[in-house]
Amino acid sequence: YQRRVRGVINSKYAAGIKLMHTWGYTVVDDIAWVKETVNRRLAKSHGYYLQHAKESCLVGVKGTPQHAKSIASDVIFARRRGQSQKPDAIYERIEQLVPGGRYLEIFARRNNLRDGWVSIGNEL
Repeated sequence: YQRRVRGVINSKYAAGIKLMHTWGYTVVDDIAWVKETVNRRLAKSHGYYLQHAKESCLVGVKGTPQHAKSIASDVIFARRRGQSQKPDAIYERIEQLVPGGRYLEIFARRNNLRDGWVSIGNEL
């Protein structure tokens, strides 16, 4: 079986789930990154109805998954950094979920390049 992890902003959560299904994956979990300021307060930003202080990362499987052991929490508290820059903990969690995998960062920027990952984006 295969695992897939895909980041998605709150307003596109349903579209992210639909895309995973289109690609043949079943969404089995998600990881929430709770954004903090340097003072460890919630780093709230714009939203349609609520002020958003988190981003989600969908976790999906293709095929029949083996019984997976729980490797870590589904919540990461980390400081908000540069524009579209995710915390290192997100990448580490993905690498734990998919050891030895092929990793792709879509819509990458210079501030979120990572060894072992293919990064594509119009700002590179």
